[in-house]
Amino acid sequence: MTENKPPLFLSANVWTRWLTLAWFVILILGVLSNPMIDSPGRDSGIFLYIGSQVLKGKIPYLDVWENKGPLVYYINALGLFISKGSRWGIWLMELIVFLIAAWIFYGIIKRTMGPLPALGGTFVWIWATGNVLQGGNFSEEYSLFFFAVAVLCYMKSLEAPHQSVFGFIIGASLGFNILLRPNNVAIQASIAAVYLLLSFQNGEWWLLINRWIRIGLGTVLVVMPGVFYFALRGALDEMVDIVLKFNYQYSSGYDIRRMIDGIGSASLAIGISWIIPGVIGYGLALHALIRRVIMRSILGKLLLLLVIGWSLEAVLSTLSGRNYPHYFILWTPYLGFMCSYLLYIVVKPYQPWLERYTLPVLISFVVLAFACRIDAFGKYGLVLVTWWSYPGTEIDYVHPVAHYIQENTMPGEKVLVWGFRPAINFMSGRDSPVSFLPYPLIHVDTSLGHFWAEQFFAQFTGDPPALIIDMVEPADRERIPVLDPLIRKTQKIKWKSVVLAPNLNDTLDFIKSNYELVDIVDGYDIYRLKVELP
Repeated sequence: MTENKPPLFLSANVWTRWLTLAWFVILILGVLSNPMIDSPGRDSGIFLYIGSQVLKGKIPYLDVWENKGPLVYYINALGLFISKGSRWGIWLMELIVFLIAAWIFYGIIKRTMGPLPALGGTFVWIWATGNVLQGGNFSEEYSLFFFAVAVLCYMKSLEAPHQSVFGFIIGASLGFNILLRPNNVAIQASIAAVYLLLSFQNGEWWLLINRWIRIGLGTVLVVMPGVFYFALRGALDEMVDIVLKFNYQYSSGYDIRRMIDGIGSASLAIGISWIIPGVIGYGLALHALIRRVIMRSILGKLLLLLVIGWSLEAVLSTLSGRNYPHYFILWTPYLGFMCSYLLYIVVKPYQPWLERYTLPVLISFVVLAFACRIDAFGKYGLVLVTWWSYPGTEIDYVHPVAHYIQENTMPGEKVLVWGFRPAINFMSGRDSPVSFLPYPLIHVDTSLGHFWAEQFFAQFTGDPPALIIDMVEPADRERIPVLDPLIRKTQKIKWKSVVLAPNLNDTLDFIKSNYELVDIVDGYDIYRLKVELP
C-alpha cells in the first residue's frame, strides 16, 4: 500500500485562502481603535459605561440611558464580561464582526464577479469604513454583521427559493438591527422590496407571501424577547419613549434639503476618491438594470438589491440631520460592492488571464497593506511587549482625569461628568448620580425632554456627587455651557440648533452654592462637594 503523505508545500488554493484571511486581518487591525493607546469616543464611552452598569444589574432606560437601541449596551456588557472589564473584549468583538462581514462580502463578490473585483471591493469597504469609524464601537458598526448575513441569505434564497430558513435569518437580522438602531434596516427592507419586484417578473406571488411571512416571523422571534425582557423589568414604557418617541421627535422636519446635506457630508467623510468610483459603479449597475441586460442573472439580482439598498440607506442615515461621520458606516458595503462592479466591467475581458496571477497580487496586497498601516502595528507591538514583559501592567488607556478621580474618591462615591463624557465614569470606575446622561442637552423641546430634565435635577440634588468634572470640549462650547461663570459669559451658544434643559439655571445655581473648584487636571476643572464644618 502506498502511504498518503501530506504535500511538502500547500496548494495554491490553500495559500490563497490563508493570504486572503491575513490580508483581511491586516486591513481590519489598521482601522480598529487600539484600547491601550486610544481614548474611547463619546458614543463608545456611553456604551461602555452603560454596558458596565448592565453587569452591575442596572436596567437600561430605567437606571441609566441614552437614546440608542438596547442591543449595543448588551454587546458592550458581553465584551466587558469576556475581558473582565477591559476594552479589549470590545476590540475582540469588533474584530470578529469585521472578519465575518469581510469573508461574506468577499465570497459573494468573488462568486458573482471574480476574485480581483472581490479583492478590490473588500479593500474599498474596509478602508472607507476606517474613514468614518471614529474610534469604533458604534451601533452602525455592529450592524455590518447583520447586513452581511442578510445579503448572504438573500443570495442563498435565490438559489433555493423554497428553503424557509433563509427568510427566517433575514428576519432575525432585521430584528437585531432594529434593536441596535431602527435606522439600520435599509438592507433588509430592500430585500423585501426586491422580492416584490421579482414576483412581478416571475409571477410567483405565493412565494413572495411566504418570504415576507418568514421575514416577519424571524423579526418577531428576535424583537419580542427583548420587549418581554424590558416589560418584566418595568422599563418598557421608558424604552418606547426613548428609542421610538424621542428619536421620532429628534428626527422631525426631514426634507430633501436635509438629505442633500447628508449626502454631501457622507461623501466628504468617506472620501471623494472612494465615492466617485462607487457612484460610477452605481450608475453602470442602474443602466444595466434599466436595459434589463443582466436582470435575470444572479449578478443582476444582487445589483438590483444594492441599487435599491444604497438609495434607501441615503434616506435613513440622514433622517436626524446631524450627519455625524459614523452615521454613514453602512454606506461602505454598498460602496465596496459598486466599486467591485466597476472593476468587474474594466477587467472582464482580461479576467481569465488575470486570475492566474491572483496569488502574487494577494502577496503584494498583504505587503502593501502592512506597510500602509505600519504605525498601527507598531502600537500593537507596544501592547504585546507591555503585556509580556510587565505582567499586571494596565493595557487599557485611562484618561488623566479618570486617574485623578480614582485617587481622590472612594469606591462607591459618585461623579458627575459635565459635558456628556460617560467614558470618564467607565475608566474611573465611579458611577454617575443620574440616569439621564446627555444633560444639559435635551435635544427636543417637548414634554419628554422637560420630564427628563426634571428627573435629572431631582436625582442630582437628592444625591449630590462627590465630584463634578467640567469636560466641555472646545468644539462643544457652542452648545453646552461650561461651569465657570466668567467663561460662560463669553460663550456663544447656537440657540437655534441647540435645545438645553429648561432648569439649567437652577442646576448651575445649585452647583455654584454647593461645590468649589479644587483642581485643574489636563485642562479640565474639578469641583468638589463642600463639606460643612460642625
